[in-house]
Amino acid sequence: MLKEVYANSSEPLEPPWSSIYPKSDPQLNVKNTLICHVIGFFPPPVRVSWTKNNVNVTDESTLSRYYPNKDGTLNVFSRLSFIPEEGDIYSCSVEHKALQQPQTRVWDVEITESSIGPSVFCGVGLALGLLGLTTGDFFIAKGN
Repeated sequence: MLKEVYANSSEPLEPPWSSIYPKSDPQLNVKNTLICHVIGFFPPPVRVSWTKNNVNVTDESTLSRYYPNKDGTLNVFSRLSFIPEEGDIYSCSVEHKALQQPQTRVWDVEITESSIGPSVFCGVGLALGLLGLTTGDFFIAKGN
């Protein structure tokens, strides 16, 4: 329906810009959602396709309705549920008639396990520093 409305439009074409990001901080083997945000295009439609390790997984994704911007362009969100596994590579590709070729964004699973090591070293260093300061003050006071 939208396609028919805009098919004969003399409006200039506005190509989309896209980005890909996880809904929440990824953790290995914990379900999450990848979002492909397609911004600033006109006219509709856009086509968003997904791959995981170069295998098409578009059937597992969803596409939101079109959201209008104040400048007359549109935004849309595509979502893909996934479980991060080390080394996986995901991509979303956007097709629009203002683009000569699909615009592809890539996101790869890189989980950095948080470590308490730096916090422990900082705490121990601070405690030793305060102990040294207190000891120094004691000996200075005793010497006077």
